[in-house]
Amino acid sequence: MLHVAVLLKPYIELLLSGRKTVECRLTRQPRAPYDVIEPGDRIYFKQSCGPYRAAARAEHVICEKDLTPKRIAQIRRDYDELICGENRYWQAKRDSRYCTLVWLKDVKPTSTGPAIRPLQGVAWLTLDDAPAWKTPQRSRDSFHTKLTPGNLKNNTIYVGKVLEYFPHGSVGGATKQEAAEPLTLILHNGPTVLTDIVGPRNMLRARKWAPWFKRHGARPGDRVVFTPVDDTTYFVALARG
Repeated sequence: MLHVAVLLKPYIELLLSGRKTVECRLTRQPRAPYDVIEPGDRIYFKQSCGPYRAAARAEHVICEKDLTPKRIAQIRRDYDELICGENRYWQAKRDSRYCTLVWLKDVKPTSTGPAIRPLQGVAWLTLDDAPAWKTPQRSRDSFHTKLTPGNLKNNTIYVGKVLEYFPHGSVGGATKQEAAEPLTLILHNGPTVLTDIVGPRNMLRARKWAPWFKRHGARPGDRVVFTPVDDTTYFVALARG
């Protein structure tokens, strides 16, 4: 597989200098690269808000779940000499539940990488191959909800049956004034939509689905498939029921 990892400029400089030899990703939910990266996979490192800067291969991978602040402190103690994480990074990640550690080899500078759409805040992409954006990313943590005749008529998507898969902070009240933190939904062959969830009705607050439904010929019983990218970002695709 190919991976695109976004790093701040100081971390890329440490990577290219040879001081940083392990990439650490800590998340509250099982997001890529957790449980999807394998030794031998190629990683392209893109500078945040900038170009591709480096490429490497994964030499060794460790994935852990059900982390506690104590365990994260142990990871910092044992591996930070290789990770080169700043204090504010570890503070921001102290409540994470999932960890991926990737030992890197064959690190080389590069100015090219896979052609991808704007990342919209996404920090890690896992691609089957370079043109993987032609189809939605698939992974074991994808989930779906079915479209009803009412959804197609009223331009809505209900998520009540999959509400547990979204962060609690994305569920708001009935009015726009009670909106919660937005989710970023990257629609396959469509726009990127920012929306929270209307808690009382268990539906996505945005009403921008009609053109997307029409473009893909959506029918009752079709599935809206969500594939997590990070804690608040999802690829969204349609699949026939």
